Amino acid sequence: MNSWRHNIGKIVLILLALALMILLCIALIGCHVTGRSFDECFFGACCGSLYVLGIALGFTYKEICVIVNIYLEAGLCVLSALWVTWTCIHCFRSSKTWGRSLLLLAGFAYGLIYLIGFLWLCNHYAMPMNDAFDLCYRELIQLTKEYHTTYNNVNYVIFILFPLLGTLGNIAVATLIKKLTHSKSEYGSVKSSHSIG
Repeated sequence: MNSWRHNIGKIVLILLALALMILLCIALIGCHVTGRSFDECFFGACCGSLYVLGIALGFTYKEICVIVNIYLEAGLCVLSALWVTWTCIHCFRSSKTWGRSLLLLAGFAYGLIYLIGFLWLCNHYAMPMNDAFDLCYRELIQLTKEYHTTYNNVNYVIFILFPLLGTLGNIAVATLIKKLTHSKSEYGSVKSSHSIG
């Protein structure tokens, strides 16, 4: 069961890395062919890939943007956070100590925060997809004005950097918790065997 979950995590990471590499390659080729900046070409590659994906799945550009950028990316972050929660549960079940009880509570709180955030996001964009896209666009434009940056940069931070950091960070935290608790369990078992001997 554990190996199955780890394999799923690895597949997700590989797919994310592969998608990013493909976008980077398209952007570099676009720079060479058109002579435009990397920023323009990379943003165009992201939008173009969403457009093609939308056509393949029978969605408009606005609809696929809402599905992928808002719900799918946020959903991945939530699932990776729940992986942290599940790791805490698994550690507590293997050894029911006070320390692991606190870890269990922290894990539940961590997953709950992500779930509440996801539910808030769903409620915020609970409208027809075209309207949700337009609302998100207006909010992104507002952010560009508040932080004195470009529309592209805001998109990169919110729809690429944040989801990547959130997902990878949660996977790293879950892996670290498992390794630390496993090493402590091994140390405790070795110590008890020496005291018996």
